[in-house]
Order: sequence, then structure tokens, then C-alpha cells
Amino acid sequence: MAQGKVETICDAPLECGEGPMWDVAKQKLYWTNAYAPAIWEYDRATEKAHQIGSKRQAGSIVLHADGGFILSTSDGFFHWKSDEDMRVVADTCDGKPATMINDISADSRGRIFGGQECYKEGEPFESGYLYRLDTDGTVTIVDDGMHVANGIGFSLDESTMYMPDSVKRVVYAYDYSVESGQVSKRRDFIKLPPEAGLPDGLTVDSEGFIWVARWFGGGISRFDPDGKLERTIDFPVGQTSSVMFGGKDLNEIYVTSASVLWESKLAPPGHDYSPPRGGPTFRLIQDIQGRPENLARV
Repeated sequence: MAQGKVETICDAPLECGEGPMWDVAKQKLYWTNAYAPAIWEYDRATEKAHQIGSKRQAGSIVLHADGGFILSTSDGFFHWKSDEDMRVVADTCDGKPATMINDISADSRGRIFGGQECYKEGEPFESGYLYRLDTDGTVTIVDDGMHVANGIGFSLDESTMYMPDSVKRVVYAYDYSVESGQVSKRRDFIKLPPEAGLPDGLTVDSEGFIWVARWFGGGISRFDPDGKLERTIDFPVGQTSSVMFGGKDLNEIYVTSASVLWESKLAPPGHDYSPPRGGPTFRLIQDIQGRPENLARV
């Protein structure tokens, strides 16, 4: 395929494709439909995509060192190897249910971080938590005030953790200690203007630049380690939801999207909700390499 050309790798019109994760060993991409119990697989060698799971609805996935994935769900963290081989890893925190977990990511020690999605259009809601799931299965609240917490990533030296709150149109940066798993000093790192859409899933490339999918923004954007916009790439749909590097040389960018109609006051002024909103999963090549994602060791 030509560099920079957006092509479709899976045309299934998912309500909300999310959580793409590249398996370097198998050369396969995995992702979810966040609005239905479905896990999808794309094989780079055969160029075929198909559904491999149908028993658990998940907002995101992380590859596990022992095989399978950690799933983030509305009622906890699960280790999924197949629909017949699935276990609850953790579903409580301080004696209370750990619920509404959206995007998740692992650090280099195998810990999992995941924030809650609590925002309800036009309804009262309480802001949510950012959880840390340690390798012993313990869940700890490390921050609060989340509306719709989304994709999580780490700087190259793992001293900084990035996480969007889509409702606030901000990507936060935290100081991060990989030794202790503690986050601190939350601050606004990237602020999207209303016309750019909402920051959704993200990943960090091999140069330490942050790639962000923009829901309602119809594309993805790359920001340098200081938060300055470096490039924007448009897609043929309005609701791009997440982004992940893959391929043999990790220079292929995979992007999920969503077909669901969400008429929101958070949309850009005058936003056109007419199709194509999204649903398919896309790929393009850039002159940038990604890096392998960390594995869960819970």
C-alpha cells in the first residue's frame, strides 16, 4: 500500500470499534466493539478479519504475558483467553464495585491503568476514578475527577503518563514512578479546540510523540513531547476512536471508528452527524515507527 493512503482492513460497521492492540509475535491486531460483546482479530499475513469473542463486552484490551487479554468492562477487569476460558481478575476496589472501566494500558512492570467513563449526556453524574490494577490483583484509586477517561500511554522513559478526558477536551500528563506505580502532578498537556473534536484513544511512538484519535474530529493527530501539534491526518469518517501502531516494521497505523449516533453538546459547532460516521477499521503507513505495547502480568 502507498504511504499515507488510508485503506479499510475490516468493513464491519461496529457501533464503537475500540481498544486496538497489536500482537508483535503473532502479527495480528485485536480490538473490541465497546457497544456489544465482541472481540475482533485481523491477521496481517492473510489480510482477513473476523470476530473471535462474543461473550464479554469490553471497552479495551491489553495483551497478557500468559496469553489472551485483560479486558476492561462495565463490571471489572477480566482475563480472557477464549469465550470458554475467562476469569475475573478484579471487580472491587476498597470493598466497592470497580465499574465503568474504559480504556486500559499496561506499564513495563505489567500493571494495568484504567479510568472510568461516567459522563451522561443531559443527566446528572458523578465524576469517576483512575484505577491501578497491580500484578497481585489489587485495585487502587490513584486519581479522581474523570468524566470519560480514555487511551493511556507512557513517555519513552516512563516518567510521564498520558491520559485524555474526552469531555474536558484535554490530554492530561502525570509524573509517573514505574518503581512504585504512583502518579502525581496531573496537568493539562494537550487542549483541543472545539472544532478539533474530542481526544479519544492514544498511543506513543518510538520518538516519544503522542498520537491521538479525535472523535467528532474525523482523524488522528500527532503531538511532540512538549504537546505541540506536529501533524494531522484526516479519515473518511467523522468518529475516529483509537489508534495503534502495527505491522512487521511497526510503521503501519491502525485506527478504529464508530458508527453510533451520539448527538452531543460536546460536538464541534455545526457538526454534521450524517454518515459516514464510522464503524470500519483502517490502516495507513507513515514515516514513523511505533513500539511494542507493554504486556499485562496480572
